[in-house]
Amino acid sequence: MNAPRDEAEDAALDEDLEGDLGEDEEAEAPPGRFRAWFERNRRRLAKIALVVFLVAVAVEIGSALPRDVEVGLRFPDHGAVVEARIEYLEEDETVREVTLRWSDGAPALVRDTVELSPGEYDVAVVLLDAAGRARELRGRLHAPADGVVQVRLHE
Repeated sequence: MNAPRDEAEDAALDEDLEGDLGEDEEAEAPPGRFRAWFERNRRRLAKIALVVFLVAVAVEIGSALPRDVEVGLRFPDHGAVVEARIEYLEEDETVREVTLRWSDGAPALVRDTVELSPGEYDVAVVLLDAAGRARELRGRLHAPADGVVQVRLHE
């Protein structure tokens, strides 16, 4: 069945195998120091790579999540304003709309808290006085921002 090979057969086999290599090919070199280190630390390196990847994904996703932004608006002749319709637009699409009413006129600084994703927003405000006259103002806002974001309104 399987007879043991003698040394002569082994030597002949080795010669045949070496003869199969082309002129440009060489027998595989033994692993170097870097390769040996890599083999020993492969699992540890894989864990480090996974952690770095997860941190990068978390940073990227975290920067795109909506945040509460406190907005401050100053209306001209605020004492006469009884209603304000405030609209937040991103690329001409309404993100949020709110209507505020005051019986004795609007305060000097009107605050609104809105949840916005990072980016640039247009703010459109329609002010109504007690006689029902409307006045439209516009402004821009950048989110996210720390503290109260003051929006400069103009006609």
